[in-house]
Amino acid sequence: MSEIIRASDLMRKEFVSLHAGQTLGDAMVALREAQTRVGLPNAAMIVNAAGEFVGMLTAKLLIRILVGSREGDEPVEDAALLQVARARLADRIGDALILDIPVVAPQDRLLTIIRRGVPTRLDFVPVVDNGRPVGFVPVTEIFQCVASIALTAEHEAAMEQAHRDTDEQMQAVRAEEQRKAAVVGEFGFVAQLA
Repeated sequence: MSEIIRASDLMRKEFVSLHAGQTLGDAMVALREAQTRVGLPNAAMIVNAAGEFVGMLTAKLLIRILVGSREGDEPVEDAALLQVARARLADRIGDALILDIPVVAPQDRLLTIIRRGVPTRLDFVPVVDNGRPVGFVPVTEIFQCVASIALTAEHEAAMEQAHRDTDEQMQAVRAEEQRKAAVVGEFGFVAQLA
C-alpha cells in the first residue's frame, strides 16, 4: 500500500469537550449523551481555561476513577461501591485525570499512532494540534486499518503464489504434451501412455 495513513484520516472529529474544573458527574452525563447521540463510545477531551488539551476521559476511565480497581481489596457490597462512586461524582475532573496520556498530531503517521497509543491500553488516542484537541483515533479504527493493510498484503501474496503455482502447472502440462508428441513422432503412431 503506497498511500500514507495519518491520524487525520482515522480520527473522529466529533467529541465531548469539558473543562478541567467541571465535575466527574458532568463528564458522566456528557459521555452518556454523546454515546446515545452518536451510537458509539466517545471520548471527552479535557481542556484548561485557555482551551488547551490537559487530558482525556472515556467511559472506561471514568468507571476506574469512580470505583477504583478494587483488585486485592476485601469484597465490597454493590451498594457500598455505588455509594463511593456517587460521592466522587462531585470531584473536579482535573483532580482525577490520569496524567501524561500520549497524544498524536493530525499529520502523524499510522506507525506513530500505534507506538504512542496502543501501549497505553486506552480505547482512544487523542489528536492534538497546537495544544488544542481536534479529535481522537479509536483503537478499533487503528485495528481495522492494520487488518486491511495486512489482509490486503496477505491476499496479494496468495494471488502471486497462485499465479506461480498456475504457471508451474502449465509448464508441467506443456512438458507432458511435448513428451507425448515426441513419443508419437518417434513411433509414428499414437501410443497409449500411462
